[in-house]
Amino acid sequence: MTTDARGKDLEELEKSLAADGIRYVQIETPDINGTLRGKLTTIKKALSPSGAAFCTILYGLSVRDDVYESEHSSFANGFPDTFAIADPATAVVLDRESGVASVICDMFGQARDGYFGLSPRTALRSAVARADKLGFQARVAVEIELFVVRADDAAIAAGKHYDQQSLGRVHNAYSLARMDDLRPLAAEFMDRMADIDIEIDAIHTELGYGMIELALSHRPALEAADACARTKLYLKEFLAKRGYATVYMPKWRFDESGCGGHVHQSLWRNGEPLFADPNGVVSDICRQYLAGQLATLSDFSAVFYPTINSYRRMDALSWAPENVSWGLDNRTCALRVITQPNPAAYRIEHRCPGADINPYLAIAAMLSGGIFGIEEGLEAPVPVTGNAAERDDLPHLPRSLDAAVARLEASTVAGMLLGADLVDQFVISRKDECRHWHDWQTRTISEWELSRYFDAH
Repeated sequence: MTTDARGKDLEELEKSLAADGIRYVQIETPDINGTLRGKLTTIKKALSPSGAAFCTILYGLSVRDDVYESEHSSFANGFPDTFAIADPATAVVLDRESGVASVICDMFGQARDGYFGLSPRTALRSAVARADKLGFQARVAVEIELFVVRADDAAIAAGKHYDQQSLGRVHNAYSLARMDDLRPLAAEFMDRMADIDIEIDAIHTELGYGMIELALSHRPALEAADACARTKLYLKEFLAKRGYATVYMPKWRFDESGCGGHVHQSLWRNGEPLFADPNGVVSDICRQYLAGQLATLSDFSAVFYPTINSYRRMDALSWAPENVSWGLDNRTCALRVITQPNPAAYRIEHRCPGADINPYLAIAAMLSGGIFGIEEGLEAPVPVTGNAAERDDLPHLPRSLDAAVARLEASTVAGMLLGADLVDQFVISRKDECRHWHDWQTRTISEWELSRYFDAH
């Protein structure tokens, strides 16, 4: 697409927002990790069809802003600019009192003649277009689990993260007793998100001190990723103003539950669901879609488990899958097919991702993998019954980020489905993350070593 196609819509949006008292716009765009980054700009700058310049280093930063180079962003090429051009459909009023709106941007190259290949939003747009060509519309809903603690900056700075007090003294799941602390915060946040057209179906306590889950309503795939990214950012801001910190780590305490980021998916055509056949069983389209996701699951494991910490959550005893599996309403499987309460609700719950996923890349990988299965006419195996972790005949998923990155780098289909440049950049980013981890291990004498050997011999 060219930017000219957006010019008129952006002009109309600027007039509409200005008439509503909006003077400034927070422009937002996802980085390689899925975090929304951006700027606060004037309304004219934010909604210009020429866009706002962002250095390509945006796709060369770790979660802690360590810099890694690639052919797209380096000292050799001078770290050139890309341009963030607003998607008018994403504009919302963020703070009416201050006259601030927000908008999510697509990234374009310097010629502005097409979407920039390193942007995760570009990858998801491509996956949606791939489905559209076959007449499919994907609908997606994301569940986000997290821990909430009373923020203590001094404790964090001293590395004493566990000294922070959790939200509530009880760890029970679905606890109404715990809702006494949570209910006022949850209701206010749900109202705020509803004001910007992000519906949160439910918030409930999970099995862990201060652990909660948010279930977002289902919507078209790109909108679902936008909603997930915004919800994580805005919840962090909302709770920070009230003295709390949000923890999206998949496993923040070894003895606590892990934080999942489960993704529910279904395909539709002309407003009709396609995952149930007229007899009420799983349709052929659903089985082929499943087969494609199973076939690409290991290749995309670095996308679904993108950090060092992700692999600490991988534990079948905690309903976090360890192998390539699917089953009917079976939470021990990687892919859980839900067939209740009616055909419109038939969907696939992808249980691999944790709360640390990049929602754009994860949904793009799921959708493109599923469509690949339909295009190739793949057939899903017999569904797993019982505990999937006890099946020795199922392929195991990579157990570390190093192994997952090696699998992604060797993949023959990942680049075809997500874009070769983006896959290459993501591999570089994950290798750099592994390097930081291994460097730390080399330089650090662990507590285990000290307690075991200090008085030995």
